[in-house]
Amino acid sequence: MDDNAIISMLNRRDEAAISVISQQYGGLCRSLLSNILSDCSDVEECLNTIILKLWQSIPPAQPENLKAYAAKTARNEGLMRLRRDKSRPIEEALDAEMTSFLPPVESEAEASELAEAISRFLKSKSPEKRKVFMRRYWYFDSIEKISREFGMSVSKVTSMLFRLRNELRKYLEKEELL
Repeated sequence: MDDNAIISMLNRRDEAAISVISQQYGGLCRSLLSNILSDCSDVEECLNTIILKLWQSIPPAQPENLKAYAAKTARNEGLMRLRRDKSRPIEEALDAEMTSFLPPVESEAEASELAEAISRFLKSKSPEKRKVFMRRYWYFDSIEKISREFGMSVSKVTSMLFRLRNELRKYLEKEELL
């Protein structure tokens, strides 16, 4: 079923949309949550919350790409769960990587401006570099998983990400965002 049909079901408050969303995007959301959360019960709990949030947010939201909207909802829910649970801090290595090139944001406007700058930066990179960056910092895939999926060595992925972080930092400095 296509996104427009599912959104139409949600707009009509057709409860069958819940199972369609779960069937169509549950695997994507589960995979994304598994990369963020270590506890399987947390993943399943978050998955239920995500489906509820999609049900509650559409309408009024009318996303153009329901898959991306569901993925963003899953990512945000997973990160919020990590922040709420003080007993399980965010993976230190990934957190250190991200803070090495991202400035702290204090408002929605700053976050939006930063996201647009990162998007412009990534559009100037090759599709391969863009995908590797997104897999690590959006989907939270491990370097090992990225290396397998792209047919690269772990050291190549590591060095590519290192260079991309440095280039992004310089780009953000030039854009006066850092």
